[in-house]
Amino acid sequence: MGKETKLLEKIELIVPGYHGYKKKELLREDDRIVRGKVADTLALARKDIERAMQRCAMLNCAQLVAIDTLRKKLMALESRVRHAEAGYSGYFDRISVREKEIEKLIEYDAKLIETAQAIEEAVKRLNGSMADPNSLGMAVFELDDKVRELEELLDRRNHVIMGD
Repeated sequence: MGKETKLLEKIELIVPGYHGYKKKELLREDDRIVRGKVADTLALARKDIERAMQRCAMLNCAQLVAIDTLRKKLMALESRVRHAEAGYSGYFDRISVREKEIEKLIEYDAKLIETAQAIEEAVKRLNGSMADPNSLGMAVFELDDKVRELEELLDRRNHVIMGD
């Protein structure tokens, strides 16, 4: 229970209104709130990467195509996270939600938030690396890794929600 409590407290500090799936009538709302926070963080990262693209184009850097690809991935992820609600209805319509599933969801929520924030930080590092081609290349790789990590987390979280 200690690990779950710490994660709950951490999420509650970052995501106002989050209840940790404690009340059945608030299950969908908690899910929507977490996804909204993650999507908003990704939207900020996307805006920052758009600025990075502009700077890269002005500097005629070699990573422009890679940065644009990451921008598109961020747009797709943001949309996927923000508009995923319909797919969750079967899970939340069940009469009883098992405690282990709730614990798993809380763990995934914390990881989603952390990874979205890591993406935002990676984009900032990318923006700060424009002048150095080597640093920029490493920043692109780092951001790509974080984006893939978030995609995989979403897939695994969806498996828990769908009962797979």
